[in-house]
Amino acid sequence: MSQTEVLITFYSRCGSAEKLALQAAVGAVQARAMIRFRRLPDIAGSHSADSPECLKTLDRLRKEYIGPSEADVLRADAIVFVAPAGFRAVSPEWTEHLDLIEELRSAGKLEGKVAGAIQIDPQGALPAVILRLGFIVVPSGADVDGAARALAHGRRVAELANLLKTGSSSKL
Repeated sequence: MSQTEVLITFYSRCGSAEKLALQAAVGAVQARAMIRFRRLPDIAGSHSADSPECLKTLDRLRKEYIGPSEADVLRADAIVFVAPAGFRAVSPEWTEHLDLIEELRSAGKLEGKVAGAIQIDPQGALPAVILRLGFIVVPSGADVDGAARALAHGRRVAELANLLKTGSSSKL
């Protein structure tokens, strides 16, 4: 059987959400999953108020990452969504990707996929959004700092996806 694959989909401009995504990836690798990183693309004109440091980070992020595709979503056994503080499902950066996810859900192509949500603000709206999209949602659990929370969450998402993939439901 092939190795469990976890898609890490995130949006970051100044690097904070990227750091959480990287921690989630480490957690998924600790659970012996393969990872794929995808950053949601920017929408032109929405970053004019960013500081010079953020603009430098944003330039790097644009060069290092590509956006998620339908094939990425379909290939993954699990998806970890990582959002900055102030996440809104209607924000321009998230709209296209969430619309794609909704289309795949409506077509029945997300059955059995596991998902987790990590947001800089742990009380944010992202978990509710992915729950509505039909995933098997792994709650974030631990109320610890962001990096430790992201690491543990990435590991739990990958572990559950692996158990479901291998048919080891007796361990659930």
